[in-house]
Amino acid sequence: MSIPGCRIVTDFERPSRELVEAFRNLPVANIDDCMNRLAAVDPAIRPVNKAPLLGTAFTVKVPEGDNLMFHKAMDLAREGDVIVIDAGGDTRRAIFGELMLNYCHKRGIAGVIVDGSIRDVDAISQMDIPVYAKGVTPNGPYKNGPGEINVPVVFGG
Repeated sequence: MSIPGCRIVTDFERPSRELVEAFRNLPVANIDDCMNRLAAVDPAIRPVNKAPLLGTAFTVKVPEGDNLMFHKAMDLAREGDVIVIDAGGDTRRAIFGELMLNYCHKRGIAGVIVDGSIRDVDAISQMDIPVYAKGVTPNGPYKNGPGEINVPVVFGG
């Protein structure tokens, strides 16, 4: 994993809501097939609940086991965004749990996916905001930073 700097991009063009909605009933496997079978993520990144995921990617790159920049991203993301967290695939420390996810849900965030770990899996598995994660651990995150928001990330390969 490359070490992130400290950069926040706030001015980027999101796709139209109509374009995003056009994907609502398409099977993920069909989308992957149409993208030369190269668009699926590592199968270790699994859904934590049954809520369907659809939205515009809002990327966050964090150092392994650190969620400082995710805190900022929760305030910057817009309704309908899916927060995509590149935590380098590290599963030793959770990047978020129930409390942070509740805040995202109240803000209208469409989902949170992390190439890393979460905590509070029992509560999150009952929530109606989609969550995907590579692992589960009770170990909490560091809050040292740095991190980057809305930059290209590597997510599950």
